[in-house]
Amino acid sequence: MQLNPRQLDAFRNVMVTGSMTIAAELLKISQPAVSRLIKDLEKTLSIRLFRREGNRLIPGAEAQRLFREVDRFYLGMEQVERVAQDLKSVRVGTLRIACINLLGLSLLCEGIRQFSLIRPNVVTSLDVRNSIAVLELTAANQVDVGFVNSMGTEYPGVNAFPLRSVPAVCVLPRGHALKRKKAVQITDLQDESLISLGPNNPMRMRLEMALAAANVTCRRPVETTLAYSACTMVAGGLGVAVVDAISASQFANSSVVFRPLLPAFQFEFAMVLPAHQPRSKALNEFIDVVKELFDAGFASEGVAAGRLGAQ
Repeated sequence: MQLNPRQLDAFRNVMVTGSMTIAAELLKISQPAVSRLIKDLEKTLSIRLFRREGNRLIPGAEAQRLFREVDRFYLGMEQVERVAQDLKSVRVGTLRIACINLLGLSLLCEGIRQFSLIRPNVVTSLDVRNSIAVLELTAANQVDVGFVNSMGTEYPGVNAFPLRSVPAVCVLPRGHALKRKKAVQITDLQDESLISLGPNNPMRMRLEMALAAANVTCRRPVETTLAYSACTMVAGGLGVAVVDAISASQFANSSVVFRPLLPAFQFEFAMVLPAHQPRSKALNEFIDVVKELFDAGFASEGVAAGRLGAQ
């Protein structure tokens, strides 16, 4: 079976955009031409990749699986193109970073800002994924460094290094009665409206175990995969939330307050690097910046002690 690169190019663009029309615009060909390329690919594979629902294209399970492999190939080709461009323009280098969304919305943005002041000529990219995807990218050497939660970091092809742990805090609306307490006990959450994180979130798992051990039941009005969104919902009066101190620190001086949660538990992070790959000077400098942010308490002590939310 001989796959046609043009067919794969059309397939990837359709998957990314969800539209043959937009894919055609990106490829600078007609929409019927894109449709023909997709049909030819389906014929080559003897698989139906898409079904139509009105004007929408719905990819099947086979299309999703094929896309993961095709996308991995294209990411590798794009990296080759970036390296070639760097050599042509004599750039100092590039730094490819992948991380979980918790860090991508906060600490790593600050880390990249500080690093760019030190190394303004280094082209930096940040790819925000879930932990498994970050590990896959790192193992495939498609990023220089990854940042994940430390659960399950034993992964082939990567070396993992623990980072400073971050405490859980309780996020409260500014007018909430629990604001008067210096710390929120797990039993204080009885019958509270608790904005929950996603069922696979490590913080959610730890919290559920603590609630079960204390025989505490809560109302669950909303669930979200993002701690940042949970804090926003608390600010809107939908309930209270338990999140990591990094996410909570983004809401300092806002319409929420933070209190330490007792019994305390920690959210643990790890830095992952491709195995058997040398570190560039730029990478080492970036790692130093990130470690300093953790160690200097950017993510921790003030929030953990409730000081940021004590207004």
